[in-house]
Amino acid sequence: GHSERVVHYSLRLAKQLELSKEDSVILRYAAFLHDIGKIEIDRELLNKIGPLKPREWAVLKKHPVWGSDIVRPIISLRKVIPVILHHHENFDGTGYPAGLAGEEIPLLARVLRIADSFDAMTTDRPYKKAKTAEQACEELRKFRGTLFDPYLVDLFVQIIQRKDTEQPVFKEPSAV
Repeated sequence: GHSERVVHYSLRLAKQLELSKEDSVILRYAAFLHDIGKIEIDRELLNKIGPLKPREWAVLKKHPVWGSDIVRPIISLRKVIPVILHHHENFDGTGYPAGLAGEEIPLLARVLRIADSFDAMTTDRPYKKAKTAEQACEELRKFRGTLFDPYLVDLFVQIIQRKDTEQPVFKEPSAV
């Protein structure tokens, strides 16, 4: 359900940003496919409990490149490639794979970064217990300007704090 929830959160932020229909469709596909590169990673490593060794972390960090390579041959997904490739870039330039900073990072990748992180924080994982939505929002605020685009964090937190009843629902995406 991770990808479906990331689609949901990404599109809520896209709506708040009043992104075009085309950008929203690109974001929907990218959010759904953002972790596809993890199919190249051994299941034991993906489900490992406890800290990763530097060599294991280096392998895990390759998934955005592998994911973008997987979708590259699909002409209709060409606009999704930079979003998948850069969804782990940090706003301060310390992310991966390219070390992009600020607005060098594609807007849709910055949106996806927040949605992906929020869902990861609010979902139980083999190595950690889920945070509440409020705790996750506090974490996003803590790292605004370093990991995350500060403007987008502020908008996203407003969306989450509305506490509306809109739940993540997966819908078939339309063509890119």
